[in-house]
Amino acid sequence: MKHAREGNHLILKLDSGEEIIQTIEKVLLSENIKNGYILSGLGAGTGIEIGSLVGKTYVKETLNERHEIISFNGSITEGSPRMHIHITLAGEDHIARGGHLFSGKADPLMEIAIVILDKIKMTRKLEEHSGMNELTFV
Repeated sequence: MKHAREGNHLILKLDSGEEIIQTIEKVLLSENIKNGYILSGLGAGTGIEIGSLVGKTYVKETLNERHEIISFNGSITEGSPRMHIHITLAGEDHIARGGHLFSGKADPLMEIAIVILDKIKMTRKLEEHSGMNELTFV
């Protein structure tokens, strides 16, 4: 993994086999980033576990074959979960699949753009009505 920062913009390049969420978290810690937005991501991955919220639980599926990443975005907060990422992917059949990203590895690579928020402070709070850890401003 390599990354570069210019002001409030951060670019990451993940190499083959690197776990997506863990690698982003590692950079957030090293750069002391508490709040931000994942603007975009591209590349491809394997072992991508996605989920769709049905009621108050996620229905999950793992896409083991390599899939091209079409869309990748989310939020970074001080709460738990730290990141809320959505992903859209397509396999060899060019059919798009997507949802909430739970895990996966770059294969052969990923490029991710993040904007860092200095003044806006966000966390997550479990809301009974939705059953979700919703974004809350501090």
